Amino acid sequence: MKPKELLKEIGHKYPQAWQQIKSFRAGKGKDLPNWPDWCYVPMAAGMAVVSEYHSDKWYDVFTRRLTPAIVTAAAAWRVSQGVYRFDPDLYKSLIEQPLEGNLPCDLLKRLPEWCVYIEVDPSTAPRTEKHVMTGFWAHLEYDVKNMREELRFVFFWNGTELLLPVPLHLGNWTLKESIRRVVAEAQEMGKQYGIEVSDSVANVADLAPFVQLVLYLCADNVDMPVRPQHPKTRVRLSGQVDVVKEPRIWTVGERVGAAIRNCRETHAEREESSGSQRAHKTHASLRPHVRRAHWHSFWAGPRDGERKLILHWLPPIPVNMDPTAGEGPVVIHKVYRPKKKEG
Repeated sequence: MKPKELLKEIGHKYPQAWQQIKSFRAGKGKDLPNWPDWCYVPMAAGMAVVSEYHSDKWYDVFTRRLTPAIVTAAAAWRVSQGVYRFDPDLYKSLIEQPLEGNLPCDLLKRLPEWCVYIEVDPSTAPRTEKHVMTGFWAHLEYDVKNMREELRFVFFWNGTELLLPVPLHLGNWTLKESIRRVVAEAQEMGKQYGIEVSDSVANVADLAPFVQLVLYLCADNVDMPVRPQHPKTRVRLSGQVDVVKEPRIWTVGERVGAAIRNCRETHAEREESSGSQRAHKTHASLRPHVRRAHWHSFWAGPRDGERKLILHWLPPIPVNMDPTAGEGPVVIHKVYRPKKKEG
């Protein structure tokens, strides 16, 4: 089920969905509570859409395929329809990198669009015997009732109608603690309706790789030939925003991916050539190696003024290697030159 096809399904199932979402945004901070600009609409909007066509019972609404969480994510993605396609080597380096420390919540608010769709590499994607994950939506949620901030995913699987929404509660804590809080809340809600929620749901999937991919799109040094313009820059005075007609594909990490490949090849060559040399040296210098990829964050701006937290992703770094070995990829930029007028 591709995201564009899902938009059509929602429009068919709930014919007034997009108009209801539009009305919801029009009431932002007026006859409805206000919410931060980094959230397109809170999930209360999706709840209003779905509950109008079904019973208002929690169980009936949230056990259907097109749940409020999915409708809300679809509404946020619909305005820009960005599809992000990572270079395979950058993708692999990101998903294999450990996610240490507390979640960088403020940095996640720098998503390039209200909702992004990230394609999953099929060679490393989670899979069952018959199905494989193909991609996921990621967007930010603001619970207007308790003012909670969340990072929400909707995972797409090939060859099945399964759509898996997964929330992460954001705060000054680790990913593990975030998942624990989500499970605890689900168990508490389940008790109200006689539904048992097992602790094992916390182990359904390791969310760290997907968070890493989302974080990279928020990094200040993200490698993209062209960066998308956030749709909030197109918001009119009425609070509405123009909706694009077709999905737009954004390539991510071409230069970084090429640099990773060059680093790996150079490292292999130096390892092979230096093997015999190390056998004849008793006090050899630090052997060539590759420092693993990692995040680097720092504060920028005047000490007595407004400061901004900068997030950089540092790819695998060659150590004690010939810096002239290999060169980065050539990037060709098309330049438009207007024709000279004759006469």
